[in-house]
Amino acid sequence: MPGEELRVSDRPGDGDAWPTGDDLVMLLDQLSRLVYGISFTDGLFPAQWVALRYFHDAPEPARTLTALARFQKIHLAPVSRTVSTLVDKGLLTRRPHPGFKRGWLFDLTGEGRTLLERDPLRQSLGPPLAALAESEQAVLGGLMKRIIAHMQAGTEPQEGGRDGGRQGSGHKTDGTPAA
Repeated sequence: MPGEELRVSDRPGDGDAWPTGDDLVMLLDQLSRLVYGISFTDGLFPAQWVALRYFHDAPEPARTLTALARFQKIHLAPVSRTVSTLVDKGLLTRRPHPGFKRGWLFDLTGEGRTLLERDPLRQSLGPPLAALAESEQAVLGGLMKRIIAHMQAGTEPQEGGRDGGRQGSGHKTDGTPAA
């Protein structure tokens, strides 16, 4: 019917057959759209949830704008806008970077940590992943890492490339200042 979304399980001939390459691409596409869709929650956009998760999980030296931009493989300007919005919303605080005069470190506030407890991604994907056997989790994790590594292989900013050489100059790969 018009307006109804076709679900993977509704496709003709799905049954228990092993998915082929094209089927896997479609499954990953559907998963990515679902993840994106659920990330418009609690007044935040998907990129803002990514930033909150990142600053929650990253070691202190990597809680910088540059490190977040590298993690996401995107330019510094949209990351800066996202983080500024989270600071304005009271979900992040910024403080001077002890080893870098012009740098900042970002930390979740209590409100940011409380909001992250309702993370739509972890609430949605956590239960089905936890239900997998340990061996299934290991296989899935390994396969996902291979796919991500392949997709990221051609997206590294080059010196003087997409970012004009600004992101990489003077910083290690974790975003901390180079000695």
